Amino acid sequence: MKSIPLKLRQGLVSAVLLIVLLPSSFLAIEQAFYTQLLKNAEQKMEVHMYSILSELTLNNNKFELNNNTLAPDFYRPDSGLSAFVSNEEQLVWQSDSSLNQNFFIPQNELVPGQHIFYALEQAEQEYQILSIAFLFDSGESALPLSIHIVQSHAMLMAPHKSFRATLLKWFVGIAAGLLLLSILAYYWTTKPLTRLDYEIQQLERGKQDNINGNYPSELRVIKEDLNLLLASQNRQKQRYRNHLSDLAHALKTPVAVLRTSPLAQQPELKEQIDRITAMIEHQLKKASSSGQDIWKKQTPILPLTEKLLNALRKIYRDKGCNITLHCPPNAFFRGDETDMMEMLGNLLDNACKACNQKVRVTIGQHPFTLTVEDDGPGIAPEKQQDMFERGTRLDTYADGHGVGLSIVAELVRSYSGTIRVTDSDLGGASFILTFADNV
Repeated sequence: MKSIPLKLRQGLVSAVLLIVLLPSSFLAIEQAFYTQLLKNAEQKMEVHMYSILSELTLNNNKFELNNNTLAPDFYRPDSGLSAFVSNEEQLVWQSDSSLNQNFFIPQNELVPGQHIFYALEQAEQEYQILSIAFLFDSGESALPLSIHIVQSHAMLMAPHKSFRATLLKWFVGIAAGLLLLSILAYYWTTKPLTRLDYEIQQLERGKQDNINGNYPSELRVIKEDLNLLLASQNRQKQRYRNHLSDLAHALKTPVAVLRTSPLAQQPELKEQIDRITAMIEHQLKKASSSGQDIWKKQTPILPLTEKLLNALRKIYRDKGCNITLHCPPNAFFRGDETDMMEMLGNLLDNACKACNQKVRVTIGQHPFTLTVEDDGPGIAPEKQQDMFERGTRLDTYADGHGVGLSIVAELVRSYSGTIRVTDSDLGGASFILTFADNV
């Protein structure tokens, strides 16, 4: 499973902050405001309750209040605020605002001096109620009474809805501002990474040899380490080329002398000298190639394959080879063109020699795969591994020294790839090259 890119990770973090933290903060503030509204409502209702308690009088066995001491809402019908005074048996007083109200006083068993604040629902209406029980001194005896201050829930929700609408506007503005700041911060913080990524791509394309940009201290160490690695790799590659070239040139002269000897005309010796010559030429070609810089090359595969196929169609024109190609137009091989031509050329040449009529080439990307199939006699399973050993011959062709497939195997291994042989649905052999690092 591929890891999440750093840029995407930073975007996800910002999205989580906006999606999770802002709504949770909004809900927390809204809930805190609602809790405070309830507390304020209870305190106001306590003030009303003590006003009623201080002004309640008994005249001619009838309870009365001084109208000037009560809040105006108690005299306005349907104001949402009402008051009731009751004894253990009946209602003894109620405010004018409750006359049109279909409200039944709850029966609460309270101890004198105790008061409670609670919510109650009646007739599909919700109310907040503050009740207190006390003993009223009538002169002759103490009467147990209860005062109930009733406020409709709509009175509480009106400021709550107004606050929530205002809060929502602020939070939308804050979210837009944070989103803009996150985008700016995202581009500002990832700009060095984008620049470093671009320079690495330029290295891969061979357009520059080291990383030159000016980076923050966090990336400067990576830049220096990469440049040291590149310099070390270049020195090692040059030493490899020089040693290999020197060795091949040193062997070339003795081989040329051997070719002029009369003994070299003997078939056995001539074949061995030809094999040595082919190996030397291969190593010289390998020394001059930049195959070690596999990550620096992006070789378009379609034009290279078509060029090889055109040449092979001319070479095997008398045989009538029908060669088909299946290749995405933008497919590329992350390696050297000479190495790919060596691998593909050897496999195609062998397939054309072995086929009856049909050869098929299939190229895929992600990962890069190269499949060469033919409709020839195929290869026995017990011989499929030996065929990659240098000098091993599985055919009877007049040309070649048995090193073609071993060269292919060596090049595939140098690119950390794999090669396998299976039976093709065309009837012959199928050679499949896979390069996992070419994703």
